[in-house]
Parts: sequence; structure tokens; C-alpha cells
Amino acid sequence: MKVDIALFASLSGFHTEAGDGHTRHYELAPGTTIADVIAMFGLPDQPRIVFVGGRHAEETSELHEGERLAIFPPVAGG
Repeated sequence: MKVDIALFASLSGFHTEAGDGHTRHYELAPGTTIADVIAMFGLPDQPRIVFVGGRHAEETSELHEGERLAIFPPVAGG
């Protein structure tokens, strides 16, 4: 299945596909979870913010054809 994956800020260097910007297109096996993607990229074990289709998602959620997964590192500001 094809899924768009966006990695932001310090996580953007973990993409395994070439391209410009934050989002890359990936071919994933059916049943792939967000946690599987995190492991596939070797993302650091730290808090993160995860959205699928612009809505908050749990890392145990399965991804589906055509979805967009976005992962952000923790953010702070003032």
C-alpha cells in the first residue's frame, strides 16, 4: 500500500527515500502500524506527536492505502 510519510524538524533526516521537503512516498505492507514505521526509520525513543490525516493517532494504529502520516518531535516555545 502507498502511504505518504512526513517527518518534521530533527526527524526529517531519518527519511529513507530521496526527495525534497518533509513528505516522501513509501510502499508499505498491509497491516503496517505507526510503531512499525517508527522502528523502520530508527527514530529516537523520545516523546513525539503523531497525526494520520491531520488527526492525532496512537502508535498502535494501522495505516491504510493513501493515508498521510506526520511525525513531529516534541515542541516547546513561548
